[in-house]
Amino acid sequence: MLGGRYSFHREAATVYDQPDAEILKYRVDVTDFQVGDSSTDLEYAVLGFTFWTYQKKNDIKSAKNFNTVRDQLELLQVNASFDDSLGVDYYYELNAGKIGRFWAYKWPDSSPFKITLGLNGSLGWAWASSMDPRYADVSNPTMGFWSVLILEHDSWGQFYIDTRVVSGYTFGEPKSTTSREANARFGIRKDFSNNLAPDIFGEKRSFHYAAFDIPDLYTKARRIALELTYNF
Repeated sequence: MLGGRYSFHREAATVYDQPDAEILKYRVDVTDFQVGDSSTDLEYAVLGFTFWTYQKKNDIKSAKNFNTVRDQLELLQVNASFDDSLGVDYYYELNAGKIGRFWAYKWPDSSPFKITLGLNGSLGWAWASSMDPRYADVSNPTMGFWSVLILEHDSWGQFYIDTRVVSGYTFGEPKSTTSREANARFGIRKDFSNNLAPDIFGEKRSFHYAAFDIPDLYTKARRIALELTYNF
Protein backbone atom coordinates (compact mmCIF):
# COMPACT_ATOMS: atom_id res chain seq x y z
CA MET A 1 0.00 0.00 0.00
CA LEU A 2 1.11 3.54 -0.68
CA GLY A 3 -0.60 6.76 0.32
CA GLY A 4 0.17 10.43 0.80
CA ARG A 5 -1.10 14.00 0.98
CA TYR A 6 0.38 17.23 -0.28
CA SER A 7 -0.88 20.83 -0.36
CA PHE A 8 0.65 23.17 -2.92
CA HIS A 9 -0.30 26.38 -1.12
CA ARG A 10 -0.67 27.15 2.59
CA GLU A 11 -1.42 30.49 4.24
CA ALA A 12 -2.76 31.91 7.48
CA ALA A 13 -6.47 32.79 7.44
CA THR A 14 -5.82 36.46 8.21
CA VAL A 15 -8.46 37.46 5.67
CA TYR A 16 -11.00 36.12 8.19
CA ASP A 17 -9.23 37.80 11.13
CA GLN A 18 -8.27 34.36 12.39
CA PRO A 19 -4.46 34.14 12.22
CA ASP A 20 -4.52 30.89 14.22
CA ALA A 21 -6.39 29.18 11.35
CA GLU A 22 -5.00 28.29 7.93
CA ILE A 23 -6.09 27.86 4.34
CA LEU A 24 -4.79 25.08 2.11
CA LYS A 25 -5.13 25.17 -1.67
CA TYR A 26 -4.72 22.53 -4.37
CA ARG A 27 -4.41 19.56 -2.00
CA VAL A 28 -3.66 16.20 -3.60
CA ASP A 29 -4.53 12.98 -1.76
CA VAL A 30 -3.26 9.53 -2.65
CA THR A 31 -5.62 7.91 -0.17
CA ASP A 32 -4.70 4.38 -1.12
CA PHE A 33 -2.69 2.59 -3.77
CA GLN A 34 -2.69 -1.18 -3.28
CA VAL A 35 -0.74 -3.69 -5.39
CA GLY A 36 -1.38 -7.42 -5.07
CA ASP A 37 -0.96 -10.68 -6.96
CA SER A 38 -4.30 -10.62 -8.77
CA SER A 39 -4.62 -10.72 -12.54
CA THR A 40 -4.60 -6.92 -12.66
CA ASP A 41 -1.71 -6.42 -10.16
CA LEU A 42 -3.10 -3.00 -9.20
CA GLU A 43 -6.06 -4.00 -7.03
CA TYR A 44 -7.27 -0.79 -5.46
CA ALA A 45 -6.55 2.91 -5.99
CA VAL A 46 -8.06 6.14 -4.68
CA LEU A 47 -6.93 9.60 -5.79
CA GLY A 48 -8.34 12.87 -4.51
CA PHE A 49 -8.05 16.59 -5.13
CA THR A 50 -9.39 19.45 -3.00
CA PHE A 51 -9.36 22.98 -4.37
CA TRP A 52 -9.75 24.90 -1.09
CA THR A 53 -9.61 23.91 2.57
CA TYR A 54 -10.09 26.00 5.70
CA GLN A 55 -9.05 24.50 9.02
CA LYS A 56 -8.73 25.83 12.53
CA LYS A 57 -7.19 23.92 15.43
CA ASN A 58 -7.77 24.80 19.08
CA ASP A 59 -6.12 23.62 22.26
CA ILE A 60 -8.15 22.01 25.02
CA LYS A 61 -9.15 24.85 27.29
CA SER A 62 -10.82 23.04 30.17
CA ALA A 63 -10.66 19.54 31.58
CA LYS A 64 -13.76 17.41 32.19
CA ASN A 65 -15.56 19.09 29.27
CA PHE A 66 -15.91 18.50 25.54
CA ASN A 67 -13.83 21.15 23.77
CA THR A 68 -13.97 22.00 20.08
CA VAL A 69 -10.45 21.24 18.89
CA ARG A 70 -10.82 21.47 15.11
CA ASP A 71 -13.13 22.97 12.47
CA GLN A 72 -12.74 22.22 8.79
CA LEU A 73 -14.42 23.28 5.55
CA GLU A 74 -13.57 21.93 2.09
CA LEU A 75 -14.82 23.27 -1.25
CA LEU A 76 -14.73 21.45 -4.60
CA GLN A 77 -13.39 18.06 -3.58
CA VAL A 78 -12.98 15.25 -6.13
CA ASN A 79 -12.28 11.53 -5.66
CA ALA A 80 -11.53 8.97 -8.37
CA SER A 81 -11.13 5.28 -7.62
CA PHE A 82 -11.48 1.73 -8.80
CA ASP A 83 -11.63 -1.46 -6.75
CA ASP A 84 -10.91 -4.76 -8.42
CA SER A 85 -11.80 -6.80 -5.33
CA LEU A 86 -15.26 -5.15 -5.12
CA GLY A 87 -15.96 -5.37 -8.84
CA VAL A 88 -16.06 -1.59 -9.22
CA ASP A 89 -14.81 -0.53 -12.65
CA TYR A 90 -14.70 3.13 -11.64
CA TYR A 91 -16.15 5.44 -9.02
CA TYR A 92 -16.00 9.24 -9.36
CA GLU A 93 -17.22 11.54 -6.62
CA LEU A 94 -17.52 15.32 -6.86
CA ASN A 95 -18.36 17.11 -3.62
CA ALA A 96 -19.46 20.72 -3.69
CA GLY A 97 -18.48 20.96 -0.04
CA LYS A 98 -17.55 19.13 3.13
CA ILE A 99 -17.87 20.45 6.64
CA GLY A 100 -16.52 18.86 9.82
CA ARG A 101 -15.83 19.40 13.49
CA PHE A 102 -13.81 17.57 16.17
CA TRP A 103 -14.42 17.59 19.90
CA ALA A 104 -12.05 16.33 22.61
CA TYR A 105 -12.69 15.36 26.23
CA LYS A 106 -9.75 15.49 28.63
CA TRP A 107 -9.70 14.23 32.17
CA PRO A 108 -7.67 16.20 34.75
CA ASP A 109 -4.07 16.97 33.79
CA SER A 110 -2.89 14.04 35.87
CA SER A 111 -4.81 11.61 33.63
CA PRO A 112 -3.11 10.21 30.48
CA PHE A 113 -6.45 9.62 28.68
CA LYS A 114 -8.25 11.74 26.11
CA ILE A 115 -11.32 11.07 23.92
CA THR A 116 -11.81 12.68 20.50
CA LEU A 117 -14.98 12.59 18.40
CA GLY A 118 -15.10 13.86 14.82
CA LEU A 119 -18.04 14.27 12.43
CA ASN A 120 -18.01 15.26 8.77
CA GLY A 121 -20.80 15.70 6.20
CA SER A 122 -20.73 16.22 2.43
CA LEU A 123 -23.03 16.87 -0.53
CA GLY A 124 -22.16 16.06 -4.11
CA TRP A 125 -22.61 13.86 -7.15
CA ALA A 126 -21.21 10.43 -8.00
CA TRP A 127 -20.67 8.29 -11.09
CA ALA A 128 -20.04 4.56 -10.81
CA SER A 129 -19.74 1.53 -13.05
CA SER A 130 -19.88 -2.11 -12.02
CA MET A 131 -17.85 -4.85 -13.68
CA ASP A 132 -21.11 -6.81 -13.68
CA PRO A 133 -22.75 -5.93 -17.04
CA ARG A 134 -26.27 -6.40 -15.65
CA TYR A 135 -26.06 -3.14 -13.70
CA ALA A 136 -26.33 0.16 -15.49
CA ASP A 137 -23.80 2.90 -14.95
CA VAL A 138 -24.71 5.16 -12.03
CA SER A 139 -25.05 8.93 -12.00
CA ASN A 140 -26.78 10.27 -8.90
CA PRO A 141 -26.64 12.94 -6.16
CA THR A 142 -24.94 11.82 -2.97
CA MET A 143 -24.84 12.56 0.72
CA GLY A 144 -21.83 11.48 2.75
CA PHE A 145 -21.29 11.00 6.46
CA TRP A 146 -17.94 10.32 8.14
CA SER A 147 -17.20 9.78 11.83
CA VAL A 148 -14.16 8.95 13.93
CA LEU A 149 -13.87 8.04 17.60
CA ILE A 150 -10.42 8.02 19.23
CA LEU A 151 -9.37 6.92 22.72
CA GLU A 152 -5.86 8.23 23.30
CA HIS A 153 -3.34 7.36 25.99
CA ASP A 154 -0.10 9.31 26.39
CA SER A 155 2.01 6.13 26.43
CA TRP A 156 -0.05 3.52 24.56
CA GLY A 157 -1.14 5.60 21.58
CA GLN A 158 -4.53 5.94 19.87
CA PHE A 159 -7.29 3.31 19.64
CA TYR A 160 -9.73 4.44 16.96
CA ILE A 161 -12.83 3.56 14.93
CA ASP A 162 -13.20 5.35 11.59
CA THR A 163 -16.30 4.97 9.36
CA ARG A 164 -17.40 6.60 6.11
CA VAL A 165 -20.60 6.10 4.09
CA VAL A 166 -21.56 7.86 0.85
CA SER A 167 -25.10 7.05 -0.29
CA GLY A 168 -26.62 7.85 -3.67
CA TYR A 169 -30.21 8.91 -4.29
CA THR A 170 -32.59 8.97 -7.22
CA PHE A 171 -35.77 10.92 -7.88
CA GLY A 172 -38.81 10.17 -9.99
CA GLU A 173 -40.09 7.00 -11.59
CA PRO A 174 -38.89 4.62 -12.81
CA LYS A 175 -36.01 4.67 -10.35
CA SER A 176 -32.55 4.18 -11.81
CA THR A 177 -29.61 2.28 -10.38
CA THR A 178 -28.04 3.92 -7.31
CA SER A 179 -24.87 3.16 -5.37
CA ARG A 180 -23.53 3.30 -1.84
CA GLU A 181 -19.85 3.25 -0.91
CA ALA A 182 -18.81 2.42 2.66
CA ASN A 183 -15.59 1.97 4.59
CA ALA A 184 -15.07 0.98 8.23
CA ARG A 185 -11.67 0.83 9.91
CA PHE A 186 -10.42 0.24 13.44
CA GLY A 187 -6.84 0.19 14.66
CA ILE A 188 -4.06 1.25 17.00
CA ARG A 189 -1.75 4.13 16.08
CA LYS A 190 1.34 5.25 17.97
CA ASP A 191 3.36 8.41 17.31
CA PHE A 192 7.05 7.77 17.96
CA SER A 193 8.16 11.24 16.90
CA ASN A 194 6.79 14.31 15.16
CA ASN A 195 7.23 12.47 11.85
CA LEU A 196 6.86 8.70 12.31
CA ALA A 197 3.70 6.76 13.25
CA PRO A 198 2.92 3.05 12.70
CA ASP A 199 -0.74 2.01 12.50
CA ILE A 200 -2.04 -1.57 12.83
CA PHE A 201 -5.60 -1.76 11.56
CA GLY A 202 -8.44 -3.90 10.28
CA GLU A 203 -10.69 -2.59 7.53
CA LYS A 204 -13.84 -3.50 5.65
CA ARG A 205 -14.79 -1.89 2.33
CA SER A 206 -18.14 -2.43 0.65
CA PHE A 207 -20.06 -1.25 -2.41
CA HIS A 208 -23.77 -1.58 -3.00
CA TYR A 209 -25.71 -1.22 -6.26
CA ALA A 210 -29.50 -0.92 -5.96
CA ALA A 211 -31.32 -1.49 -9.26
CA PHE A 212 -35.03 -0.98 -9.80
CA ASP A 213 -35.77 -4.24 -11.63
CA ILE A 214 -33.07 -6.77 -10.59
CA PRO A 215 -31.68 -7.89 -7.22
CA ASP A 216 -29.30 -5.52 -5.46
CA LEU A 217 -25.58 -6.20 -5.79
CA TYR A 218 -23.48 -6.05 -2.61
CA THR A 219 -19.73 -6.69 -2.55
CA LYS A 220 -17.21 -6.43 0.27
CA ALA A 221 -13.50 -6.85 0.97
CA ARG A 222 -11.53 -7.08 4.22
CA ARG A 223 -7.91 -6.57 5.10
CA ILE A 224 -5.59 -6.43 8.11
CA ALA A 225 -2.46 -4.37 7.61
CA LEU A 226 0.41 -2.40 9.08
CA GLU A 227 0.60 1.17 7.83
CA LEU A 228 3.66 3.31 8.38
CA THR A 229 3.19 7.09 8.13
CA TYR A 230 6.07 9.51 7.74
CA ASN A 231 5.53 13.27 7.53
CA PHE A 232 8.12 15.22 5.55
